[in-house]
Amino acid sequence: MRIVVTGGTGKAGQWVVRDLAAAGHDVVNLDVARRPDLDLPGEHCRIDLRDLGEVYDAFFQFRPEVVAHLAANPAPSGQARQNVFDLNVNTTYNVMQAAGDTGVRRVVYASSEMATGLLTDNRMPARIPFDESERYPSSNAYALSKYLSEVIADSLSVRYPETAFCGMRINNVISINDYERFRLEWDDPTMSMGNFWSYIDARDVGTAYRAALEGESRGNEVFLIAAADTRAKRGLRGLLAEYYDGYDAVDPNHEDHASAFNCAKMGQVFGWKPSHSWRTMLDG
Repeated sequence: MRIVVTGGTGKAGQWVVRDLAAAGHDVVNLDVARRPDLDLPGEHCRIDLRDLGEVYDAFFQFRPEVVAHLAANPAPSGQARQNVFDLNVNTTYNVMQAAGDTGVRRVVYASSEMATGLLTDNRMPARIPFDESERYPSSNAYALSKYLSEVIADSLSVRYPETAFCGMRINNVISINDYERFRLEWDDPTMSMGNFWSYIDARDVGTAYRAALEGESRGNEVFLIAAADTRAKRGLRGLLAEYYDGYDAVDPNHEDHASAFNCAKMGQVFGWKPSHSWRTMLDG
C-alpha cells in the first residue's frame, strides 16, 4: 500500500515509518522538519499541516491509500496551552478531512493515554486494569486536544462512511536509548508514577500502527496501546497503595507486574500485542 505518515521523524513516527517500509509498504513521511539525518526509508515531504492547502496538495500529490497520523505537539505541559491545543486539533482536522475528501480507506491517528482523563486532575480509574470505556473530563489542554481528535474522527466517520478511523491511545513512548533511566526510577518511583508506571516501546507503536492500517474496521474506534508490564521493579499493588493514597481497586486476578492499561481490544480486533519490555533491555 501507499501510506502517508505524518510526523514520521518523531520518536514514535520514525518506527512507524521503519516498520511499514520493512513490511513492503510504500511510505511517504509528511513532516514540518526538513529531511532528517535519520536513516529512514521512503519519501519525505516537508509541509505545515496547519495549512489546509498544503495538506490537500500533499494528498493529491502522493495519493495515499491509508494514512498514519502522528504529527502533534507532544508536550502536555511547559508551554502556552493554546499553542498545544490549537496545533493538535487543527492539524488533526485538516488531515482527516483531506483523507476523507481524497478517498483514503483508513486513518490511524495518535490519540493518547491522557485522552482517558485519568492522568490529570487526580482522577483514578474505578478499577485496574481499565479499558477504553473508562473516560473522564480533563482540564489539561493536551489531554483535551487528544480527546477531541477522537470526537473529530467520530464526526467525520459520518461524513466519510467509506473511511475508517482508528485512534491509538498511545502510552508514554520509550525509545531504545531511554531504558537506562528506568534504573533511577526504581530508586524513586515518583519519577514515573504519573501514568501508573506504564510505558510503550517506540517499536511497538510501529507494529500497532501497521496492524491497524492493514486490518479491517469501520467507523471510528479507539484502542489503548501499552507495554504488557509496568516499568517498575516493585509490584503495582504496593506502589498504588503507597503513592496513590491507599488505592486498592485492583482486580484480584491482575498480575502484579502487568500494566494498569488493558489493551486486549487491540488483540481482539487486529491481533496485536506488545513485543518489547525493559526486562529484556536491561540487566539486573
